[in-house]
Amino acid sequence: MRLSKLALCIASVSLPVIAQTNLSDQPKLTTTLDAVTVTATRTEKTALNSSQAVNVISAENIEDVLATTVFDSLIAVPNVTATGGPRAGGQKFSVRGFNDAEDVLVSVDGAIQTFEKYRMGSFFGDADLYRTVSIKRGPSTVLHGGGALGGVVEMELKDASDFLEPNQTAGAKIKLGHHSNNNENNGSVYAYARPTDSLDILAAYIRRQSDDFELSNGEALDNSAIEAESLLLKSEYYLTDDSLIGLSYSQSEDAQRTEFNTTDPGAWGTIYRKVKQSITNLSYELNPDNNKYLDLAVRFGNSQSHVTESDGQGMLEDYIGVESHYEYNINTLDIMNTSVMGMHALTYGVQYSDKERVGDKQSYPCLEYNMQTFSCIKYSPELTYSQMTSQPGGEQKRIGVYIQDEFTWQALTLTAGVRYEEYRTKPTALLANNYAKLDTKVEHSKVVPAVTVNYQFTDEFALFASYQEGFRAPLIDELYDLYDDRNPNLELNTENSQNQEIGISYQTDNVFSYRDSLTGRVVYFDTQVDDEIQSNTSSATNPAPAPRYNNSGNNDRDGFELEVNYAHSIGYVNLAYSKISGEDQDGEPLWYLPADKLAFTAGLFFFDSSLRTGISIQDAAARTVLAYDGATRLYKETQQASYTLVGLNANWDINDYWSVRVAVDNLLDKEYQVMAGTGGAIGDYGVGRNIKTQISFKF
Repeated sequence: MRLSKLALCIASVSLPVIAQTNLSDQPKLTTTLDAVTVTATRTEKTALNSSQAVNVISAENIEDVLATTVFDSLIAVPNVTATGGPRAGGQKFSVRGFNDAEDVLVSVDGAIQTFEKYRMGSFFGDADLYRTVSIKRGPSTVLHGGGALGGVVEMELKDASDFLEPNQTAGAKIKLGHHSNNNENNGSVYAYARPTDSLDILAAYIRRQSDDFELSNGEALDNSAIEAESLLLKSEYYLTDDSLIGLSYSQSEDAQRTEFNTTDPGAWGTIYRKVKQSITNLSYELNPDNNKYLDLAVRFGNSQSHVTESDGQGMLEDYIGVESHYEYNINTLDIMNTSVMGMHALTYGVQYSDKERVGDKQSYPCLEYNMQTFSCIKYSPELTYSQMTSQPGGEQKRIGVYIQDEFTWQALTLTAGVRYEEYRTKPTALLANNYAKLDTKVEHSKVVPAVTVNYQFTDEFALFASYQEGFRAPLIDELYDLYDDRNPNLELNTENSQNQEIGISYQTDNVFSYRDSLTGRVVYFDTQVDDEIQSNTSSATNPAPAPRYNNSGNNDRDGFELEVNYAHSIGYVNLAYSKISGEDQDGEPLWYLPADKLAFTAGLFFFDSSLRTGISIQDAAARTVLAYDGATRLYKETQQASYTLVGLNANWDINDYWSVRVAVDNLLDKEYQVMAGTGGAIGDYGVGRNIKTQISFKF
């Protein structure tokens, strides 16, 4: 469906209809860079004053575009994109070109979350669960631990305070929505209460159901339907004015027939896939006003990501077997305290995690196989249980200790820290028994430093620079992969990085009028990765039984990021631009890096902000990729075309109880292709025009 010229004309002439507001009654205006975050330094600062490349996506940002996943809200964050296709469970975070799940550390209310599986995404939570998504670009290993080579994504779940009005003790909010492109119907119910001054309670349920997506080239994306539901239970209890305990449980589930390969184009066959991801958090905070040495936070989290695949059809029938099962079960303990001593703010703590990985299947083994048709001719009559050689199971325990000193003297702030981290990894007993003569338990340890300098040389301008090292230990599957009769590689070393950044920030108020604000930030970064763990399955250069993984790679990438944000009592304008390039150990370009991106977002407020409208324009430049040619069975340079996407959104608070939202993705129905999730090649066509509506009622 195409929008008529009349509709576009009506939309354009309605923009100047702005109600008069009393500017003196308006609160201090803030831009997106004024959002408070603890992601960069673990002490509260605005994103701008953190002296690092941090952005905060708020629940309002997510709701403005009626996002289904948090990946739908990344448009305005420089050098941060989603890789993979539009199918459910098919996307991963890409931060400065680091697009593997093991290179971007993701947590929910402090609980580490990860999922690594071939041709599948890594995060499945519904966007409506989160009050903020904070993204730190660049290594953040000292404070957050190994695995943060590309950056950190910290998500915070909503709680009752996000819904309760002043003096309100209980209430509920119901939202009903529809998406035109895939005929999605969605709904959510939030119930919240403050039965006493000390206790907050929130319960939420979200459900989505849809048909297949229609792509921007006019074709249907087969097996892309959604049938998902999410649950959130969260409570906080104030023991005293200075201390509280919190408990939360969130769960997202999705189940339907889908392509085995959800991240890239190409038919691999279909399966029935069930996905369940649950996260439980228990926290304690103590921050007495009269004790500047004590600002304690203790968090225990458990995250479980379970995927079950069955009823494989096509070339995957034998690979899937009767049923294949994949799990990640992770326990996280994080203890942190900050002590203020004069001009020093010391932040120190200990972090522990225990990650269990499971990969197994039940099947009738194939006794006779047809290599031409890729099908089994004769099966064993006996149902057997086996572990996946390409998804080896095991356990990895991690403990890290760190200390950071934030020293402030006049206009100078110097932040320096160091971390020691140790890993102990072991395979399942069944795999270890297959290599009884080898010591399959592996240990790795690493010490990494970080230092950031910020100098506020005027009230408006600040100059900052940083040096941070990062690393990640070898994954369970990299150590113990046995696919195609290969040996494990127990000699793998850590993958290491060094990151240098320099930037300048600007902030001022009352630029053009009595009530407006302007902020900006420019960052240049250079990141080197050494001892990169690479996969080589070539029978010519790395014949079996040689291990698949080795520390043979290194690469260097650098880039430029610009953000300018302007806020006024009647609207806002935001501009973000990012550029990145790099090469590997052979001098070849890093083909998987994202395209240069320019994002423009703007909005206008009407009738005392009861009606808010917005527009977004995202321009992705052309990029050269290395793509596989099925005809020649060779890789060759291919150009991915540039594209520009336009989106619109509007939110009308009809009264204190009723609200209506409308958002349009890909307004002009532009044909474009996304970045594939494997190797960063050219992926599926993006989704065509999608008109999303929602009505909500609260009481």
